[in-house]
Amino acid sequence: MAQTIASGQIYNTSTAPATAVPLTMACWFNAPNITGDFVLMALNQFSGTNGFLMMAAGATAGDPVRAGASAGASYAFASSSTGYSANTWTHACGVFTTTTSRTAYINGGSAASNTTSRSPTGVDTVIVGNNRTGGAWGSTATVIIAEVGIWNVALNADEIAALAKGFRPDQIRPQSLRFYTPLVREIIDVRGGLALTTAGITVATHPRIY
Repeated sequence: MAQTIASGQIYNTSTAPATAVPLTMACWFNAPNITGDFVLMALNQFSGTNGFLMMAAGATAGDPVRAGASAGASYAFASSSTGYSANTWTHACGVFTTTTSRTAYINGGSAASNTTSRSPTGVDTVIVGNNRTGGAWGSTATVIIAEVGIWNVALNADEIAALAKGFRPDQIRPQSLRFYTPLVREIIDVRGGLALTTAGITVATHPRIY
């Protein structure tokens, strides 16, 4: 079973599994529409304005997956070249290679990059299903999320394509995987052992994973 996140989040505010580039963030999501924005996961500064963010951007033309980096509350986003569909399991991945290179993927392809310089510092929080900036939680819409992974390296295109085909995060460069929560009933980080707090979540049908 995956997890539906409705006006809530899954998080740890004391330890971030990755705090600086290079890093990769990936998950499966199922959003109810292509008109709203859905925050999928974030690495943030709990009381500040710096961090990394993945979202399904239904409010943006083309409905892309977006990968953003923020320094001082100013985000620079890469947006996938194709968009997601409503009520459909979709794979999202963001690769943050350097402070001037971030790339968004949807379903293992449609990669597009952004090269605006952003250097987040002070990252101390990992969040699934929400964002936090300026010491406040974001306002989120309901979205189903599963198979969340964070690596402290920049995965390559072949590895991202494998994730989108249904390989589990712990099968892709496991030596660099720092956070993995399948979100199958229990809310646990099976890789790094981080204790996770939850709010506003219910179980949902899981995507097919190998």
